[in-house]
Amino acid sequence: MRELEPASSGYAEAAEGLHLHYEIYGEGEPIVVLAGGLMPIRTTAQITGPLAERRQVIAIDLEGHGRTGLRDTPMSHERNGDDVAAVLRHLSIARADVAGYSHGGDAAIWMAIQHPEMVRNLIVIATGFARDGWYLETQEGMSAVGASLAEPMRATPIFEDYGHPDQFPLFLDRMGELMRKDWDWREDVRALPMPVLLIFADHDSVSMQHIAEFFALFGGGIREPGWIDPQFSRARLAIIPGYSHYNLGQGPEVAQVIESFLTQPTSPATQFAP
Repeated sequence: MRELEPASSGYAEAAEGLHLHYEIYGEGEPIVVLAGGLMPIRTTAQITGPLAERRQVIAIDLEGHGRTGLRDTPMSHERNGDDVAAVLRHLSIARADVAGYSHGGDAAIWMAIQHPEMVRNLIVIATGFARDGWYLETQEGMSAVGASLAEPMRATPIFEDYGHPDQFPLFLDRMGELMRKDWDWREDVRALPMPVLLIFADHDSVSMQHIAEFFALFGGGIREPGWIDPQFSRARLAIIPGYSHYNLGQGPEVAQVIESFLTQPTSPATQFAP
C-alpha cells in the first residue's frame, strides 16, 4: 500500500450536524475518491496516489467510516450522496469528477443522481445498480454484517483508522441494516446525463450479467458500433483481469484506467492500410 501524506485535511459539516472527514492530495482538476464499505481513506492509496500526480484528489470518509462519526438516524445511500456534495461546497468546488469503489460507488451514484450539475464525470468501481446484481453469497455476507463482528474486527486495519471506537458496534449494525435493504436504481441511473466509466474485476462479486446490464443502461454493448467512425455509447466499460472485488483497488490498473478515461475517453479507430 502506498504511503501518502495529504496536502491538507479537515471536516465539512453536512445534514444533521455530521462532520465529514476529508483529505486533499495533489493539485489540478478536482476528483473525489470514495473508499469501499467499512474502509478508511488510506485503503484508496493505490488510486489516490497516482491520480494526485496530475489532479487534486479529495478523499472522503463517508458516514461512520474512518474519522467520520455517525448521525442519530440510520444511514442511507441518498444521504451519502448529499454528504459528498456538502464536502465540495465546503471546499468551494462547483464541479468535480467523482469516483467511488463498492459502497463508495453507491455514494458516487447518488451524488450524480441528486447533484448532476456538480459531477463532470462519474466513475463507478465494482458496485451494481441493484442488490440482485451481487452474487447470492455476497448478499448473504452483506446481511451478516452487524455488531457481533465488532470484537474480531478490532484486530483489522479497518479499526486502526477508526476515529470513534465507542461507535464501532453501532456502525456495523447501521451498515448491516443498510445492506440488507433491497434496491434497484435502474431508472435513476439510466437518466444520468454525464459521461460514465464502469470498472470491474474479472472475478468481481457483481455478476458479469449485471455488469453487461449496467453498461447497456447507457447504450453500451447492445449494437454494432461500426468499423469506420464507430458510434460509441455515452459510457465506457473496463474489466480488469486477475482481481476479485476485494483486492481490485490495490492494483495499479484502476488509477491507470481512470486517468486514461479522463484524458482521452475514446481511442481513435484503427485505420487498416490496404
